Amino acid sequence: MRRLSELPLGLYEKAMCFSLTWEEKMRLAAQSGYDYLEINIDGTPERLKRLESAECAWELYDASRKTGIPVYTFAFTANRMFPLGSEDDDKRNRGIELLKKAIVFAGRAGIRVIHIAAYDELDGQDNENTKWLFQKSVRECVAYAAHFGVILAFETMDTEFMDSVAKVMEYVRMIGSPYLQVYADVANITAAGYDPAIDMAAGGRHIVGMHLKDSKEKAIRDIAFGTGDVDFDACFRALSQMNYQGFFTAEMWCYDDPQFHSYLKEANVFLREKLAKY
Repeated sequence: MRRLSELPLGLYEKAMCFSLTWEEKMRLAAQSGYDYLEINIDGTPERLKRLESAECAWELYDASRKTGIPVYTFAFTANRMFPLGSEDDDKRNRGIELLKKAIVFAGRAGIRVIHIAAYDELDGQDNENTKWLFQKSVRECVAYAAHFGVILAFETMDTEFMDSVAKVMEYVRMIGSPYLQVYADVANITAAGYDPAIDMAAGGRHIVGMHLKDSKEKAIRDIAFGTGDVDFDACFRALSQMNYQGFFTAEMWCYDDPQFHSYLKEANVFLREKLAKY
C-alpha cells in the first residue's frame, strides 16, 4: 500500500482560465506541483461543445501524451441543469444523453473516472418519484459506462439527497456494479454538518477519488486552504487508517482571472505538507 503522500494529487480545471489550451493547462498544473489534470464539463455551451465531436477528446489525449501530464478524472457537472431524476422528461433524457456522451469522451481520452453531481432534482422539486427516476437513469448509464471500462462515481453534494458518503453508499449498494463508486468531497461533507473522518469510513474501498477544498458553514467555494472548517489532518489520518488508494484533486475556481494562478502553488504546498504526515 502506498502512503497518502505518494498518491496522485491533481488540479481541477476551473482553477485555471478557460482560454488556456489543454497543453497550457497541463503545463501550468505541473509547474504548480500537481500530478494530473481533472477536466470539467458543466452545463455551459462552451464546455458542452466538447462532447459534440471526437476531436476534442483526441486533442486532450494528444496534449496529455506531449506533456506527460495524465487526465485521470473528469468532473461532469452538467446534470445540475439536467438532473437524472427530473420529472421533466426532456430535461432528464437530456441529462442521460449528455452523460453517455461524456462516457464516450472519457473512453476516447483515456480518463478512468467520471464523477457526477448526485442530484435527483433541484429547486425543491425532489420526491419519491424523482428518486426512483434517478435510480433508473443511473442504472442505464452505469451499464453504458461498463462497455467503455469507465467508472462513474457519485460526488457528495450540497443537498440533502446525497450530502454524505453514507447516503451515496445506499445507491452504490443498490445498483451493485464495479462501475459505480464514490467520490468524496471533504468540504461539502463538512459544510453539511458531518464529520468527514467518520463519514468516509462508510465508503471504505468504494471511494475512488476525493475533492480537497476548504469550507465554512453554508460556504463551499472560494475558502482559502487552512482558513475554513475542514480538519485536513483528521481526514488524512482517517484515510490512512482506511488504506485509501485513490485520487486527490485540489478543487478551486479562478473565474477566468489569471492572477489566481499564482495561488495554485500555495495551495499545493499546503496540501503536500498535510499529506506528508501520512
